[in-house]
Amino acid sequence: MAEMKTIEIDFEVHQRIEAARKGFGETPNTVLRRLLEIDRPGRATPPPGPTQALGRSKREPRPWFGKGVTLPHGTLVRMDYNGRVHSGQIDDGGWLVEGKRFKSPSGAASGIAVTGRGDKTRLDGWKYWSVKLPASDVWHHISTLRRAG
Repeated sequence: MAEMKTIEIDFEVHQRIEAARKGFGETPNTVLRRLLEIDRPGRATPPPGPTQALGRSKREPRPWFGKGVTLPHGTLVRMDYNGRVHSGQIDDGGWLVEGKRFKSPSGAASGIAVTGRGDKTRLDGWKYWSVKLPASDVWHHISTLRRAG
């Protein structure tokens, strides 16, 4: 096993690593090894430059961040409200639900939900949305992903 070193990273770098995780079991070290192509079989070329290493030849879609939760681009979202299931996905840093863009779970919930009488309502989206991360088959209630604080 390779010797482990501790490095300091800023919060933005930490967020990028978290957004690149393919599942809850993937460690930050594993994410970096994958992004840097360290374990690629048959690698005979010198290490790529910084932008190549992270696959940034063009801008990658952004994850969504809020209240200690990072949802990668492509995360599926769904909400059951008043007998109707609303669905969408995280799209380049925003919530794309039923063709409308929102900045937050509460904005998305309030923007699409209607009461039994058909009136608009304001909702705390953290109480209603469930998410399914890319490369996962499991839905999680979004509130369970928030950091205790």
